Amino acid sequence: MPTTLAARPSATPTTTPTPAPDLRSQFASHPIPVHAGTTLRRILFATLDRADRVGPEHAEIWDQLVRVLDQNRTDPRSTARCAVLANLAAIVVFDEPSDYAATVELANQLGQDRLARLQHRAGVALETESSMPWTTTVIRRLIHWDLQARLEGKPSEEVTEDVATTCAVIAQNLLFADIDPDRVTAPITAVDELHRLLDVGTVVEWRAHLSTIASSPWGPYADDLLALGQRSDRPAALAAIASSIAQCQEWCRDRERDQVAREIRHLVAVSGASQREFASRIGTSPSRLSTYVRGTVTPSAAMLLRIQRASRMLQRQATRQVLAPRR
Repeated sequence: MPTTLAARPSATPTTTPTPAPDLRSQFASHPIPVHAGTTLRRILFATLDRADRVGPEHAEIWDQLVRVLDQNRTDPRSTARCAVLANLAAIVVFDEPSDYAATVELANQLGQDRLARLQHRAGVALETESSMPWTTTVIRRLIHWDLQARLEGKPSEEVTEDVATTCAVIAQNLLFADIDPDRVTAPITAVDELHRLLDVGTVVEWRAHLSTIASSPWGPYADDLLALGQRSDRPAALAAIASSIAQCQEWCRDRERDQVAREIRHLVAVSGASQREFASRIGTSPSRLSTYVRGTVTPSAAMLLRIQRASRMLQRQATRQVLAPRR
């Protein structure tokens, strides 16, 4: 939903940032047997190695970063989440092309879904205010209109794709990392409210409105927002709304697929039959049933009814066998 760059957090402490000379050596001692781990550690070190460039205006977030890293320095399994944490802080503190290239590298190494989850957790660990100003700044910078221009002429040897486009996708995924269709907010009803949300809104506010859309992404609120975007004098606002609604719809489809898969796993389990036996009862192959159980394929409504009937029938048969008198 955001389309413009937010102001940086205004905290300006008079103290200088806490140095972190020993953290690098601590994380360097972690066993990293694969290339992905080496890349993650390099991204973490690229942030720590710029400690001497942190100004007083960013001392608060840097100190928070150091504290969280210090809590994880003895855990060899923490490299991925610490690299993500450091990258988020680097985007706020340094805002350099290499930091956005590193974000894309993280997506390549961890996958978009896992990166979004780790970014959300990292943001929660870093933030000291409920409005999450630093996460807001990160999201705005990842999708800012001039990011591509700022990155031109500074290619990364590790990243070959369009960094700005990929960063926009990463920002969208981070936004969706904590939406809840049961947590709705008052709807937007005027163009000036929409502009305010886009211009100065926080990630907390954006997620609240995305949650409201996700509660009924094919409903009237989504249509009303599109109408507001069309009345707005900003094409980017309409594009942001349309993209957000489309992603809410896909998010709901994914949840529905997961719910169907969980229901099928439950029905097969309580039937007491093996997957092979259950598949024969519903007239399909064991491999096809396995795709339903895993959620990679969603069965038709008719097949889902057949699965429910077969499960009930097998449960009744098992009950009759248990209750049958022994001779």
